[in-house]
Amino acid sequence: MRRHIFSELPPIAGDLAAHYIKTAERSTFEQANHELQDIYNQLRIEDLNLCADHEELLNAAKRYAEKCYLARNRAKSPSDAYQSCLRIVDHYQVKRPSIKGDNLEPALNRMCCHHWWFRRIKILRLRKIETIARNIELVSRLRGTYASDFTIHAKRKQKERNRLYLATNFVSNQNGDIFSLQNLADRSVSNPAIRRAELMTRIRGFEMVADHLGHVGEFYTVTTPSRMHACLHHGVTNPRYDGTSVLQAHEYLTHIWSLIRAELHRQGIQPYGFRVVEPHHDGTPHWHLLLFMPEKHREAVRKVMRHYALLDNGNEPGAQDRRFKAEAIDPAKGTAVGYIAKYISKNIDGFALDQDLYGNDAAKAAERITAWANTWGIRQFQQIGGPSVTVWRQLRKLDKSDDPELESIRQSATASDWAAFMLAMGNPEAAHRSHAIKPFYDESKRLNPFNGEVFSPATGRYGDSAPLRVSGILWKGSSYSTRKHVWMLFKVDSEDVTLRSEAQAERTQCHAGAVSLGLVSITVPIPFHPQKVKHENPTQH
Repeated sequence: MRRHIFSELPPIAGDLAAHYIKTAERSTFEQANHELQDIYNQLRIEDLNLCADHEELLNAAKRYAEKCYLARNRAKSPSDAYQSCLRIVDHYQVKRPSIKGDNLEPALNRMCCHHWWFRRIKILRLRKIETIARNIELVSRLRGTYASDFTIHAKRKQKERNRLYLATNFVSNQNGDIFSLQNLADRSVSNPAIRRAELMTRIRGFEMVADHLGHVGEFYTVTTPSRMHACLHHGVTNPRYDGTSVLQAHEYLTHIWSLIRAELHRQGIQPYGFRVVEPHHDGTPHWHLLLFMPEKHREAVRKVMRHYALLDNGNEPGAQDRRFKAEAIDPAKGTAVGYIAKYISKNIDGFALDQDLYGNDAAKAAERITAWANTWGIRQFQQIGGPSVTVWRQLRKLDKSDDPELESIRQSATASDWAAFMLAMGNPEAAHRSHAIKPFYDESKRLNPFNGEVFSPATGRYGDSAPLRVSGILWKGSSYSTRKHVWMLFKVDSEDVTLRSEAQAERTQCHAGAVSLGLVSITVPIPFHPQKVKHENPTQH
C-alpha cells in the first residue's frame, strides 16, 4: 500500500515518507497508515491524480471537458445540461463556474472547454498540496516558512512561463507602434518597485491629510484563534489545530472585519487607511491595519475591534495579548509611513530590509510571501476609505484639461500628490459615490487584423456579454477618455522577427507573425499599416 501511494504521488513522496515514519514513532503504524491513505484520497480523485505531471493533467482536463460536452448533447434542455455538467465538476472538486441571471450558455461553454478545466485543476492541485504540506509540518519556520518548497518551485516555473509569454507577445496600435507585453508590464504596477512606490505614496498622502485635519493614527494587528494555526511558534504541530485552511482563516478575518465596519458605521465612525495581510510562519494569515480617525473616536474604535477580534474563544490562553493589538502612532517616535513601510516591503520584494522576523533573507522571504498570496488568491494590500485609486491612475493618463478645477485635480495626480488629490476629491471619510470624479466605463475596442478597423466585440470567449472597461473619468456629467490607442495582440517568434523597441516605437519591419484575436489564430504579414478606423460590430469578421 505504501509503495503504491508513494509511486502515485512523486512530487511529495519523500516528505510523505518522512511524515509517515514520524507519525509511526509518535503514535502507531495503524495511525500512520490511516493518515497516509487519507492524504492519498485527497490527491487522487478517481482518474484525476493531482500529483501528475503537466501533460497528464492537461489530458485529464480534455477528458472532463469531453464528458461535459457529451452530457450537454444528451440533455433535453440547457437546465438539464447544466445540472449534468455540474455533477461532473463537483465530482472532481473544482470550483463551479459563475452564472449571471438565467443565461446558462456561458457556464456550459466553460465546462465544455479543456482550457477552463486545466486552469481550475491547477488551482485545485496547488491548494490541495499546500494544505497537506501545512498539515504535516512542511510549512513552518523549521521547514518552508510561509509556503511549502513545492509551491515555491511551482510558482518559479509559472513565473518563467509568464516571462516567456510576455517576451514573445506584442501589441500594436492603429499607428503601427509595437511594444512587448514585458515592456508594458515593467511600466505598470505589475513591477514590484512601482507597486511599492505607489503604495508608499498613497500611505504618505493619507498621513498628510490626517495631519491637516487633526486626526490621529492607529496601528492594529488582528490574528485568528489558536485552533486555526497548524504549527506552534517553534515549528511543531499545534495540538489545538482543527484543520482550518489558509483560505478559511482569511475568510474568518474578512468576516470579523465586516462586523467591525458595520458596528463602526452604526456609530457614525468612518476610519480610513490601509490593510496589509501577511502570513505567520505556518501560513496562517493575520492582518495589520493602519487607520486614521478623529481623536474622539480612538477609544470607540479600539473597543469595537477588540470585542469582535475576541468573539471566538476569547478566553483561551494568550488571546487577550495576541489576538488584538493596538498601538497609537506617536509622531515623536516616527511617522505612520515608518510604521507600515517594513510590512509593505516585506510583502512585495524585501526592498531595504535585511531579514524577516525569522531571520530569513528579506528578498527570499518576500518571494515566499507573494507565492503564498498568489496560491490562495489573497489580496495583500487594500485601501480603506479615501478616493478611488482607479480615478487617480486614469487622471495620470489624461491630457491637459480646459476646465481649471479638473486640471488642478489632474495635476495633483500627475505630481504624485495623493494628499492634494484626496482633499480635492472630498472628505476622506466619504463614500466613493459622493466623490466629484468617478471612473468611466466603456465598451472594449479592438483592431481587426485584416483591415485595421476598430470594433467592439459583443461577447467574450465563452459567450458572456463583453464587459465594460475603464476608459477614462466622469466629471460633472461628462466623460473624458484616456484611451488614446486601440491595440491588437499578436505573437512573434524570435527566429522570424527582429524588433527595434524604443520609447517611441516606429513601424517595425518583420517577416511574419501569428495574430491571436479571441478564439481565432491567424497569420498576417507584418508590418501592419491600418488605414481605416470606424466603430461597428463586425460579426462578419
